[in-house]
Amino acid sequence: MATQRPPEPPTPPPGPGGGSPEEPLSEAAVIAMHSDPRFLALKKSLYSFIFPMSLAFMAWYLLYVLMSAFGRDVMGTVLFGSVNVALVFGILQFVSTFGIAILYTGYARRKLDGPATALRDELQNGTTGKENSR
Repeated sequence: MATQRPPEPPTPPPGPGGGSPEEPLSEAAVIAMHSDPRFLALKKSLYSFIFPMSLAFMAWYLLYVLMSAFGRDVMGTVLFGSVNVALVFGILQFVSTFGIAILYTGYARRKLDGPATALRDELQNGTTGKENSR
């Protein structure tokens, strides 16, 4: 009985800049990109969303944990049927997680994806912003 080999994975087409994503990037180009003002602005834009949202979510989660530990009377308050405040808080944790993910998707699409794609293409093509400005 002959053993069948799994098919070879297809080779991805070249990226938008014509270079293959597997081609190694030069260390000098990566270092130069890290000091590029456009890259720094992109990082600042990313962090301006990530840090406040992370802090807000952690505060919200910590409130849930602390209320569950120390506010048992409040969390045990029955709202209707067998639904209490603790159950609503728990469900709202999931809702807020999905809400943040949706907000981030829109934010990234508007503010991050375009500049990140341009910088990535520039890096893969072997040019830097300083070379383009000459």
